[in-house]
Amino acid sequence: MIHDTYTFQDLSEICYHLRKYKDMEEDWQADFCNVYGELVVSFDNDAETMERIQDEDEKYAMVTELMDIAMQMGKSW
Repeated sequence: MIHDTYTFQDLSEICYHLRKYKDMEEDWQADFCNVYGELVVSFDNDAETMERIQDEDEKYAMVTELMDIAMQMGKSW
């Protein structure tokens, strides 16, 4: 299993890093942390994520949806 951790400052960085996993067949998990090292959101190779990262618009929509949830839970970046 591949487990990567990234520090990000805006949503486009998350979308950029998710490109790496678009065609990956191995199990993976990507954690995205704010500049303080706090985990904000995590993605893995479940069927829905793999389907949505194939299309740039769907990938951005997915990231935006999850970041909205993270913000409602008090996470910040």
